[in-house]
Amino acid sequence: MWNHSFLMSDSWYDEEALIYPPITTMVEVTHYDTEQDSWGRRYPTYLLEIQTNDISFNLPHSKVKRRFSDFVWLRKRIVSESPVHKRNIAQLPKRYLFSRIDREIILEREKGLQLFLEETLKSETVLSDPCVHLFLQSTLSLSDIEEWLKSSKRQPSSRIILQGKDLVMSEGIPVRTSLRPSSRTSNNSSLCASTISDDLPSLPVSPVSAPINGVL
Repeated sequence: MWNHSFLMSDSWYDEEALIYPPITTMVEVTHYDTEQDSWGRRYPTYLLEIQTNDISFNLPHSKVKRRFSDFVWLRKRIVSESPVHKRNIAQLPKRYLFSRIDREIILEREKGLQLFLEETLKSETVLSDPCVHLFLQSTLSLSDIEEWLKSSKRQPSSRIILQGKDLVMSEGIPVRTSLRPSSRTSNNSSLCASTISDDLPSLPVSPVSAPINGVL
């Protein structure tokens, strides 16, 4: 016999809360490493982790690596797709060109990038942009995302993300896929008094000859 004291409630809202838990999206941005591009320029990378029960996302949990200039690209993309966001979208942390990046600045960046995402992802308009989801839950580089946008026979972004879910849902750190030459990872564990060009845009790459058919 069913325990009706549990199944029935004095409040319709309480019943709805049992059936439909509140939608939550938790974002965490932490400094991961200092890497080096093919020109010898060093830059910090950040680990972007998301846990959510929002059906707007393709995966309930993901971890990807991004650099600061990637976040600059994301913000410009959001503003260009919906000019209304130009007035109310959260700002990014301060930029430092060819600066000496110390631990204090890194912590400031972590907090600022996380706040930017937390505020930005509250918008249904932003969550309707497939490029945002490729940025958040795939290992595609920005060049690959832009190439995907140009393709007339592109796969749905959801399929690309689901094809690469093992890369971004694993316990390890995802390897960022890119068409550009592989970067050299620095083994320097300290960020203090190190010259880093973290705000330079990613290097341009030659266009691929065929459309993207999956996670590269």
